[in-house]
Amino acid sequence: MQNWIWKQTNGIDYITLPTWEDMGVTVAFSGRNGGTSEVPYQSLNLGLHVGDKTENVIHNRNRFLSALGQKLDSVTCCQQVHGTRVAVVNKKDAGKGAYDYATSLADYDAMVSNIPGIMLTTFYADCIPLFFFDPVHKVVALAHSGWKGTMGKIACKTVETMQQQYGSLYSEIYAFIGPGIDSCCFNIQEDLAKKVTKEFAGLSDIINMGKNGYRWDLKETNYQILIQIGFRPENITCCDLCTSCCLDKFYSYRQEKGLTGRMGAVIGLKY
Repeated sequence: MQNWIWKQTNGIDYITLPTWEDMGVTVAFSGRNGGTSEVPYQSLNLGLHVGDKTENVIHNRNRFLSALGQKLDSVTCCQQVHGTRVAVVNKKDAGKGAYDYATSLADYDAMVSNIPGIMLTTFYADCIPLFFFDPVHKVVALAHSGWKGTMGKIACKTVETMQQQYGSLYSEIYAFIGPGIDSCCFNIQEDLAKKVTKEFAGLSDIINMGKNGYRWDLKETNYQILIQIGFRPENITCCDLCTSCCLDKFYSYRQEKGLTGRMGAVIGLKY
Protein backbone atom coordinates (compact mmCIF):
# COMPACT_ATOMS: atom_id res chain seq x y z
CA MET A 1 0.00 0.00 0.00
CA GLN A 2 1.36 3.41 -1.01
CA ASN A 3 0.29 5.79 1.76
CA TRP A 4 -0.86 9.35 1.06
CA ILE A 5 -0.03 12.31 3.29
CA TRP A 6 -0.79 16.01 3.65
CA LYS A 7 2.20 18.23 2.92
CA GLN A 8 2.66 21.99 3.18
CA THR A 9 5.14 23.98 1.09
CA ASN A 10 5.26 27.79 1.04
CA GLY A 11 1.81 28.01 2.66
CA ILE A 12 0.19 25.61 0.18
CA ASP A 13 -1.42 22.42 1.55
CA TYR A 14 -1.65 19.43 -0.77
CA ILE A 15 -1.91 15.66 -0.69
CA THR A 16 0.93 13.57 -2.11
CA LEU A 17 2.36 10.04 -2.07
CA PRO A 18 5.98 9.98 -0.83
CA THR A 19 6.68 6.54 -2.29
CA TRP A 20 5.71 7.73 -5.79
CA GLU A 21 7.76 10.88 -5.32
CA ASP A 22 10.75 8.72 -4.36
CA MET A 23 10.29 6.77 -7.59
CA GLY A 24 10.54 9.90 -9.72
CA VAL A 25 6.99 11.19 -9.94
CA THR A 26 5.52 14.58 -9.05
CA VAL A 27 2.05 13.81 -7.69
CA ALA A 28 -0.29 16.14 -5.82
CA PHE A 29 -3.89 17.06 -5.07
CA SER A 30 -4.42 20.61 -3.82
CA GLY A 31 -6.55 21.82 -0.94
CA ARG A 32 -8.62 25.01 -1.10
CA ASN A 33 -6.42 27.21 1.12
CA GLY A 34 -3.39 29.39 0.47
CA GLY A 35 -4.50 31.40 -2.56
CA THR A 36 -5.83 34.84 -3.43
CA SER A 37 -9.32 34.17 -4.85
CA GLU A 38 -12.27 35.88 -3.17
CA VAL A 39 -15.69 34.60 -2.10
CA PRO A 40 -17.17 32.27 -3.32
CA TYR A 41 -13.90 30.90 -4.76
CA GLN A 42 -11.76 31.41 -1.69
CA SER A 43 -8.93 30.86 -1.77
CA LEU A 44 -6.75 28.55 -3.90
CA ASN A 45 -9.16 28.19 -6.81
CA LEU A 46 -7.35 26.59 -9.75
CA GLY A 47 -10.29 26.46 -12.20
CA LEU A 48 -10.34 28.95 -15.07
CA HIS A 49 -13.86 27.95 -16.11
CA VAL A 50 -15.88 28.74 -12.97
CA GLY A 51 -16.24 32.53 -13.12
CA ASP A 52 -13.28 33.56 -10.99
CA LYS A 53 -10.94 36.38 -12.07
CA THR A 54 -8.36 35.01 -14.50
CA GLU A 55 -5.48 36.83 -12.83
CA ASN A 56 -6.34 35.25 -9.48
CA VAL A 57 -6.47 31.75 -10.95
CA ILE A 58 -3.15 32.18 -12.76
CA HIS A 59 -1.59 33.49 -9.55
CA ASN A 60 -2.97 30.48 -7.63
CA ARG A 61 -1.77 28.04 -10.26
CA ASN A 62 1.71 29.52 -10.20
CA ARG A 63 1.79 29.25 -6.40
CA PHE A 64 0.66 25.63 -6.45
CA LEU A 65 3.07 24.56 -9.20
CA SER A 66 5.91 26.41 -7.48
CA ALA A 67 5.19 24.49 -4.27
CA LEU A 68 5.66 21.31 -6.30
CA GLY A 69 8.93 22.56 -7.77
CA GLN A 70 7.32 22.96 -11.20
CA LYS A 71 6.36 25.78 -13.56
CA LEU A 72 2.93 26.52 -15.01
CA ASP A 73 4.34 26.26 -18.54
CA SER A 74 4.81 22.52 -17.93
CA VAL A 75 1.09 21.94 -17.30
CA THR A 76 -1.23 20.19 -19.77
CA CYS A 77 -5.00 20.28 -19.14
CA CYS A 78 -8.01 18.69 -20.81
CA GLN A 79 -11.51 20.16 -21.06
CA GLN A 80 -13.19 17.58 -18.77
CA VAL A 81 -16.55 17.16 -20.46
CA HIS A 82 -17.66 14.18 -18.33
CA GLY A 83 -16.81 11.77 -21.13
CA THR A 84 -14.36 8.87 -21.36
CA ARG A 85 -11.89 9.88 -24.07
CA VAL A 86 -8.19 9.53 -23.25
CA ALA A 87 -5.50 11.79 -24.73
CA VAL A 88 -1.90 10.72 -25.30
CA VAL A 89 0.14 13.77 -24.32
CA ASN A 90 3.38 14.66 -26.11
CA LYS A 91 5.92 17.49 -25.82
CA LYS A 92 3.88 19.71 -28.16
CA ASP A 93 1.00 19.65 -25.66
CA ALA A 94 2.95 21.33 -22.85
CA GLY A 95 1.18 24.49 -21.72
CA LYS A 96 -2.22 23.66 -23.24
CA GLY A 97 -4.92 24.89 -20.89
CA ALA A 98 -2.40 26.34 -18.45
CA TYR A 99 -3.31 30.00 -19.01
CA ASP A 100 -6.50 29.75 -21.06
CA TYR A 101 -9.24 27.12 -20.74
CA ALA A 102 -9.97 27.37 -24.47
CA THR A 103 -6.57 25.89 -25.29
CA SER A 104 -7.17 22.75 -23.20
CA LEU A 105 -7.23 19.41 -25.00
CA ALA A 106 -10.78 19.36 -26.34
CA ASP A 107 -13.31 16.66 -25.42
CA TYR A 108 -10.98 14.63 -23.17
CA ASP A 109 -11.32 13.60 -19.53
CA ALA A 110 -8.11 11.59 -19.13
CA MET A 111 -4.49 11.91 -20.21
CA VAL A 112 -1.46 9.60 -20.36
CA SER A 113 2.16 10.46 -20.99
CA ASN A 114 5.72 9.15 -20.80
CA ILE A 115 7.34 12.56 -21.33
CA PRO A 116 9.37 13.79 -18.32
CA GLY A 117 8.57 17.34 -17.24
CA ILE A 118 4.98 17.45 -18.48
CA MET A 119 2.51 17.87 -15.62
CA LEU A 120 -0.88 16.34 -16.44
CA THR A 121 -3.44 18.47 -14.59
CA THR A 122 -7.18 18.17 -13.99
CA PHE A 123 -9.62 20.01 -11.71
CA TYR A 124 -12.18 18.90 -9.14
CA ALA A 125 -14.98 19.83 -6.77
CA ASP A 126 -16.44 16.38 -5.82
CA CYS A 127 -15.59 14.16 -8.81
CA ILE A 128 -12.98 11.47 -8.27
CA PRO A 129 -9.37 11.96 -9.44
CA LEU A 130 -7.68 8.75 -10.58
CA PHE A 131 -3.87 8.82 -10.64
CA PHE A 132 -1.87 6.07 -12.36
CA PHE A 133 1.87 5.32 -12.42
CA ASP A 134 3.72 2.53 -14.19
CA PRO A 135 7.21 2.46 -12.63
CA VAL A 136 8.46 -0.20 -15.07
CA HIS A 137 7.70 1.60 -18.34
CA LYS A 138 7.80 5.09 -16.78
CA VAL A 139 4.28 6.16 -17.69
CA VAL A 140 1.80 8.34 -15.79
CA ALA A 141 -1.90 8.99 -16.29
CA LEU A 142 -4.71 11.03 -14.78
CA ALA A 143 -8.46 10.53 -15.18
CA HIS A 144 -11.46 12.66 -14.16
CA SER A 145 -14.09 10.19 -12.93
CA GLY A 146 -17.40 11.76 -11.98
CA TRP A 147 -20.48 9.58 -11.96
CA LYS A 148 -20.71 9.66 -15.76
CA GLY A 149 -17.05 8.80 -16.17
CA THR A 150 -17.39 6.01 -13.63
CA MET A 151 -20.40 4.61 -15.50
CA GLY A 152 -18.35 4.77 -18.69
CA LYS A 153 -15.42 3.00 -16.97
CA ILE A 154 -12.93 5.74 -17.70
CA ALA A 155 -10.51 3.96 -15.34
CA CYS A 156 -10.42 0.99 -17.72
CA LYS A 157 -10.07 3.15 -20.81
CA THR A 158 -7.18 5.06 -19.25
CA VAL A 159 -5.12 2.01 -18.32
CA GLU A 160 -5.98 0.34 -21.64
CA THR A 161 -4.34 3.34 -23.31
CA MET A 162 -1.28 2.91 -21.09
CA GLN A 163 -1.12 -0.73 -22.16
CA GLN A 164 -1.65 -0.09 -25.87
CA GLN A 165 0.70 2.88 -26.15
CA TYR A 166 3.50 1.87 -23.80
CA GLY A 167 3.13 -1.82 -22.97
CA SER A 168 2.05 -1.28 -19.35
CA LEU A 169 0.84 -4.35 -17.45
CA TYR A 170 -2.11 -3.94 -15.10
CA SER A 171 -0.34 -5.96 -12.41
CA GLU A 172 2.53 -3.45 -12.40
CA ILE A 173 0.56 -0.18 -12.40
CA TYR A 174 0.05 1.77 -9.19
CA ALA A 175 -3.25 3.62 -8.71
CA PHE A 176 -4.29 6.39 -6.35
CA ILE A 177 -8.00 7.12 -5.95
CA GLY A 178 -7.91 10.66 -4.62
CA PRO A 179 -10.26 12.81 -2.53
CA GLY A 180 -13.82 13.15 -3.79
CA ILE A 181 -17.40 12.90 -2.70
CA ASP A 182 -18.05 9.75 -0.65
CA SER A 183 -21.18 7.64 -0.38
CA CYS A 184 -22.06 9.48 2.85
CA CYS A 185 -22.93 12.52 0.72
CA PHE A 186 -23.59 11.17 -2.77
CA ASN A 187 -27.32 10.50 -2.84
CA ILE A 188 -28.79 9.44 -6.18
CA GLN A 189 -32.26 8.79 -7.58
CA GLU A 190 -33.71 5.29 -7.81
CA ASP A 191 -33.54 5.19 -11.62
CA LEU A 192 -29.79 5.87 -11.61
CA ALA A 193 -29.28 3.36 -8.78
CA LYS A 194 -30.93 0.68 -10.94
CA LYS A 195 -28.70 1.57 -13.92
CA VAL A 196 -25.59 1.39 -11.72
CA THR A 197 -26.63 -1.96 -10.27
CA LYS A 198 -27.20 -3.34 -13.77
CA GLU A 199 -23.98 -1.93 -15.25
CA PHE A 200 -21.84 -3.20 -12.37
CA ALA A 201 -23.63 -6.45 -11.63
CA GLY A 202 -20.34 -8.13 -10.75
CA LEU A 203 -19.41 -5.60 -8.06
CA SER A 204 -20.53 -5.63 -4.43
CA ASP A 205 -21.66 -2.98 -1.92
CA ILE A 206 -21.35 0.01 -4.23
CA ILE A 207 -25.01 1.08 -3.83
CA ASN A 208 -26.38 1.37 -0.31
CA MET A 209 -29.60 2.61 1.22
CA GLY A 210 -29.46 5.54 3.63
CA LYS A 211 -32.07 7.69 5.35
CA ASN A 212 -32.21 9.93 2.27
CA GLY A 213 -32.42 7.12 -0.26
CA TYR A 214 -29.78 5.52 -2.45
CA ARG A 215 -26.09 6.28 -2.01
CA TRP A 216 -23.38 5.47 -4.55
CA ASP A 217 -19.77 4.82 -3.53
CA LEU A 218 -17.79 6.08 -6.55
CA LYS A 219 -14.39 5.38 -5.01
CA GLU A 220 -15.27 1.78 -4.18
CA THR A 221 -16.70 1.32 -7.66
CA ASN A 222 -13.44 2.45 -9.25
CA TYR A 223 -11.44 0.31 -6.84
CA GLN A 224 -13.40 -2.81 -7.71
CA ILE A 225 -13.23 -2.03 -11.44
CA LEU A 226 -9.44 -1.97 -11.23
CA ILE A 227 -9.28 -5.19 -9.21
CA GLN A 228 -11.60 -6.83 -11.73
CA ILE A 229 -9.26 -6.09 -14.67
CA GLY A 230 -6.12 -7.33 -12.92
CA PHE A 231 -4.73 -4.67 -10.58
CA ARG A 232 -3.06 -5.94 -7.43
CA PRO A 233 -4.88 -4.73 -4.27
CA GLU A 234 -1.60 -3.67 -2.67
CA ASN A 235 -0.94 -1.36 -5.64
CA ILE A 236 -4.12 0.68 -5.09
CA THR A 237 -4.34 3.50 -2.56
CA CYS A 238 -7.66 5.18 -1.78
CA CYS A 239 -8.04 8.50 0.04
CA ASP A 240 -10.88 8.33 2.56
CA LEU A 241 -11.52 12.10 2.65
CA CYS A 242 -14.93 13.27 1.44
CA THR A 243 -14.84 16.64 -0.33
CA SER A 244 -18.47 17.33 0.59
CA CYS A 245 -17.80 16.74 4.29
CA CYS A 246 -14.55 18.71 4.46
CA LEU A 247 -15.34 22.25 3.30
CA ASP A 248 -12.49 23.58 5.42
CA LYS A 249 -10.09 21.65 3.19
CA PHE A 250 -11.84 21.23 -0.17
CA TYR A 251 -14.32 22.73 -2.61
CA SER A 252 -17.59 20.83 -3.06
CA TYR A 253 -19.87 21.45 -6.03
CA ARG A 254 -22.77 19.66 -4.36
CA GLN A 255 -22.37 21.16 -0.89
CA GLU A 256 -21.81 24.70 -2.22
CA LYS A 257 -24.60 24.42 -4.81
CA GLY A 258 -22.39 24.79 -7.85
CA LEU A 259 -20.83 28.15 -7.01
CA THR A 260 -17.33 27.30 -5.87
CA GLY A 261 -13.70 26.83 -6.94
CA ARG A 262 -11.72 23.79 -8.06
CA MET A 263 -8.86 21.77 -6.60
CA GLY A 264 -6.11 20.61 -8.90
CA ALA A 265 -4.70 17.12 -9.47
CA VAL A 266 -1.18 16.96 -10.90
CA ILE A 267 1.03 14.08 -11.98
CA GLY A 268 4.18 14.05 -14.06
CA LEU A 269 7.52 12.29 -14.46
CA LYS A 270 10.47 14.16 -13.02
CA TYR A 271 13.50 14.78 -15.25
